Amino acid sequence: MSRRAGAAATALLITVAFASQPLRAGSDTAYYTVTVGRISVVSIGGAKRCSRIASKFVRFEGVLRELTGWDSDVELPALKVFLISQKDADRVLLTDEDKRSLQEGRKVIYSKFLGGRELNIAAMVDEDGYDDPMQSLFLLYAQSLLVGGPSRHDPAWYQLGVSNILNGLVIKEDGSVILNRELPFVPDVANRGKRVDFDLPQLLAITRTSGLKTQNDWSEFILRARNWAQFGVLTTPARRAQYRDLAMLIRQGTPVEEAVNQAFGVPLAQLTAEYADNRWRREVQFRLPAPATPVAIPEPAQLDPAAAADELGILEARVKHTDRG
Repeated sequence: MSRRAGAAATALLITVAFASQPLRAGSDTAYYTVTVGRISVVSIGGAKRCSRIASKFVRFEGVLRELTGWDSDVELPALKVFLISQKDADRVLLTDEDKRSLQEGRKVIYSKFLGGRELNIAAMVDEDGYDDPMQSLFLLYAQSLLVGGPSRHDPAWYQLGVSNILNGLVIKEDGSVILNRELPFVPDVANRGKRVDFDLPQLLAITRTSGLKTQNDWSEFILRARNWAQFGVLTTPARRAQYRDLAMLIRQGTPVEEAVNQAFGVPLAQLTAEYADNRWRREVQFRLPAPATPVAIPEPAQLDPAAAADELGILEARVKHTDRG
């Protein structure tokens, strides 16, 4: 996924240096693996790097559950995370179209997320231990779960607003989280169109994204939805409950003005004025504390060449299946 590009797609790509030689997975690249519950990681970079990535994805899911309020019994699909070498990426990750796009300079590629009913796959090239591509994976993973998972029936402003709170977040080694005040990743849509604007009543009236046709539509909607989610989720516990109630009421077909009255206890015009004066921005918390009890990560194991090839075969098969689809 590219910065300032690509968040609207479900499968986006990674910047890769091409290699002409055939893949010898595991023969000259050491891969490690670790599994924590539903999350498994297959990674180059050593055991410590593998453990660190697993810890970050476990923490990320915890943050997502905290922000959404999903019940503890909500089961998410399994997740397999790949951090692979550039040489292996050329063989198992990039399609022919990806390579043509890179060669022609049409795309700058960072990461690829491949959703599935029972298994989600996230992949990135990890030559230098650089975490920036992981930020795009976190965003794509959040959007996949919100749009196609437990929140799939919620309005679009909720799905894209909550997921884009996590746009560009940093998870520190102690598990604390620093949220980004900007939007590093935004949709890449060919039709830029005229500049649009969404006030709060217009934003709340959009329950599906099918009407967002241009890049300006998408970009402005995501920005406004993210800002509204900051108001609703990152200020006070009371507002967080009201924000969730509003999404639930609109999901159930309640007209916007009636839903606002029921959820926030004030007319839509009054809520719009409160939101528009921006004083609430002083209350936004951009730092989330570390969990009181971090999840223990087992010691990763080094894969032998045959096992590494088998794991990369899972990624290659999913890429080919998605490309055909």
